[in-house]
Amino acid sequence: MARTLTSGTIFAIASTYGTSVAMSALTNAAEAVATLGASHGVVVGDYLELTSGWGRLNGRIVRAKTVATNDVTLEGINTVATANFPAGQGIGSIRRIAAATGWTNLSQVRADGISSSGGEQQFIDLTEVDDEDSREAPTIRSPQRLNLITHDDITLPWYATVLAADNAKTPVGLLITFRNGSKLVANATWSIARVPQIGGNDVLKTPISLAFSAQPVRYAT
Repeated sequence: MARTLTSGTIFAIASTYGTSVAMSALTNAAEAVATLGASHGVVVGDYLELTSGWGRLNGRIVRAKTVATNDVTLEGINTVATANFPAGQGIGSIRRIAAATGWTNLSQVRADGISSSGGEQQFIDLTEVDDEDSREAPTIRSPQRLNLITHDDITLPWYATVLAADNAKTPVGLLITFRNGSKLVANATWSIARVPQIGGNDVLKTPISLAFSAQPVRYAT
């Protein structure tokens, strides 16, 4: 049993993407293997934004576990269930986010300004008139959101990147590195307040909101 303190958590935004590369095959396996175009440039540890014919994989960001020429193993992505991942239908494309240079850390995030919501399982009522007890079945989960509050400073390296993501209104990668070294990576639509929070006898604060556009992926290291 382990406990991880929230202090020391690092948030980062994807700031540099490679060009889109075709994904001509994607296997059904305990860890899916993607066949990429010859110029992919992916190395072990890079993150990949996926565009896939598989709805449960489309838009997600995953990590490259191994690279053998043009075949890249997608770490932690189990596609064995053909009911969810029909054989031959997962092809599409990827965009590379280099592990070392593709991310910009968000500095000055307030410890008391972090909150998350959503992801709760939703249910449908299946109770019938002759039932003595109510019955229900799981359906979808509620939308997930992350809210951050930073100390306001428009000269910080990440500010322009977050502002550009807000203006684009298209998903941009989020990488969270926790104190124990584990990671959460996701695609999200970013919004940043144009006017900082202004209060008496206080510092200026800038709220940032992220709406997840696909399921996040977690890695132990």
